[in-house]
Amino acid sequence: MAITVNFHDDLASLLRRQWRHQPQLKLAATRTASIKDVVESFGLPHTEVGRLLVDGREVAFHYLINTSCHIDIWPITPPWDVLQPCFLRPHPLPHLHFLVDINVGKLGRLLRMAGFDAASHPDLDDTELAACAEAEGRLLLSKNRALLMRKNIHFGRIIRATAPPQQLHEVLNLLNLHGQMQPLSRCLECNTHLEQVAKEEIDHLLEPLTRKYYQEFSRCPACAHLYWPGSHVKKMLALLARDLTA
Repeated sequence: MAITVNFHDDLASLLRRQWRHQPQLKLAATRTASIKDVVESFGLPHTEVGRLLVDGREVAFHYLINTSCHIDIWPITPPWDVLQPCFLRPHPLPHLHFLVDINVGKLGRLLRMAGFDAASHPDLDDTELAACAEAEGRLLLSKNRALLMRKNIHFGRIIRATAPPQQLHEVLNLLNLHGQMQPLSRCLECNTHLEQVAKEEIDHLLEPLTRKYYQEFSRCPACAHLYWPGSHVKKMLALLARDLTA
């Protein structure tokens, strides 16, 4: 008995090296296994799958494969609305919050720069990261396939791009978030919403030139980091400009 598996669109490029870029593969049906296990046996995390068909019938991840069949695997396609239920994910996220793995850590900073809730916990191991994503209802962004294959990760994404600005563009395009950006509204360090603060309150903390040339300041209520519209702000806004106008 043989199982034929078709990987549609870009999914074949995400398979393990020995199968990569082969859109159709065959697997011997030697035991009963969930379709999630079949998909992931080729190295493709279930988080990348948007639709599953077995002999033309739509099925969920727990569907059991125990005989010859034809499987079609379709990717998640933009715009992906993680706040709405769908066949494979009947329980949507309660909010659009991200968890960014250490291997795409700079992406987390850029998401915070764009105004999105993007938590980073470089001190957590994979088990703890998966538990955090599940408990806090976060979309996990990573290049770690084994992490994204964990059963308690329901929403995740293998980041394809290498450079952080392109990674940001990838995420914004996938989720159609361009109109939801609120640049420089969050602390780049700890992810907390910034608050306006009177210059008089923090005057004693400022360097002489900063005190002389800047009048508007924001402060993070969690870590007390200070922000003001210096030259670095122009650079940040220039980096975000491509997606602000998309």
